[in-house]
Amino acid sequence: MIPATTAAQMLDRFENPVLVIDTKSLAICHMNLAALTLKQASQDSGFELTDLASWMGVSTEEARARLTSQRPSFFHEVNHGAAYFDVQIQPLSDSGASDQMFAFFHEITRRREVERKKQELVSTVSHELRSPMTAIKGAMGLLLAGSAGEMPERARNMIQIAQRNADRLILIVNDILDLDKIADGTMAFDNSEVRVADVIETAVEGIAGFRDRFDVSVTTEINAPDALSMIDPNRMVQVLVNLLSNAIKFSPAGGNVKIALSRHAGFNRISVADMGEGIPKDEQDLLFQRFVQIGAKNRAATGGTGLGLSIVQEILAKQDCKISFESEVGGGTTFFVDIPIYDGLKLSKQVNGSCSS
Repeated sequence: MIPATTAAQMLDRFENPVLVIDTKSLAICHMNLAALTLKQASQDSGFELTDLASWMGVSTEEARARLTSQRPSFFHEVNHGAAYFDVQIQPLSDSGASDQMFAFFHEITRRREVERKKQELVSTVSHELRSPMTAIKGAMGLLLAGSAGEMPERARNMIQIAQRNADRLILIVNDILDLDKIADGTMAFDNSEVRVADVIETAVEGIAGFRDRFDVSVTTEINAPDALSMIDPNRMVQVLVNLLSNAIKFSPAGGNVKIALSRHAGFNRISVADMGEGIPKDEQDLLFQRFVQIGAKNRAATGGTGLGLSIVQEILAKQDCKISFESEVGGGTTFFVDIPIYDGLKLSKQVNGSCSS
């Protein structure tokens, strides 16, 4: 137990709320003045802040699960009324053996507002860029098709380079807009009964030009031709095109990418395997983070936003799917997408229908 006077006086010096929590019950042992002020304001707004779980805005079970599964010190973002906070949970002792812990609240309302304005600006600019970029790409496509007559080979090569760069800019814009939709919860899903093999075929057709550009072949192996799932086919094609594109980019010229469909542990499983350099173990935890590009050897040659896999993970989570991977340096990488089976009556899911990666 912390000393009642000295420790309390020290905590009162903090401008932000600080709680002292009983580790077992999650009950509040002490609040500093800033926390008391916030608690009163929350009560006036109809919120009862009675223990750590209520302060974190989660159930008691969820709060306890986070405390037991996370590192001794971790951060969790919460909001109370119009104010946003980062809360850091820290045991009173480094060993974590204490029966009490601190919860430090740091207000980030201004930072959140700046981030919101930045996101709005990026979204607006992205929307404004997409239409002219699409028009430019279309015009270059017409020129390459001969609509303006024959052109010198050198000019054709330059237009082809410009068209590829236009494609990349459109991809970046679309990725940013998808992230925007995910952030504000407006990404739409039009689920229907889908033959998974058809989705794979559409995705493979969609990357034909990309495949030829990198001189990589794509083979398909369908071991469950009648597999059905209740998913948004367009979003699933987006997922597979992203995985196939990554596999192609990180495969050597003349290599092969294999996409397969099978049944696995009660799911329809799609696997995408490449013959690339593999992902180092110290980089694997970063794979699904935003703006992260793995594989320094290929980064300059292939480009990319570093957003694709984070978007893939979000789309699959919204569809009650799982994504995982296996990789070995020098031995390539295989991604697995597990989709709930649809039998016409119900979906087959894991416990609680949860998704993990």
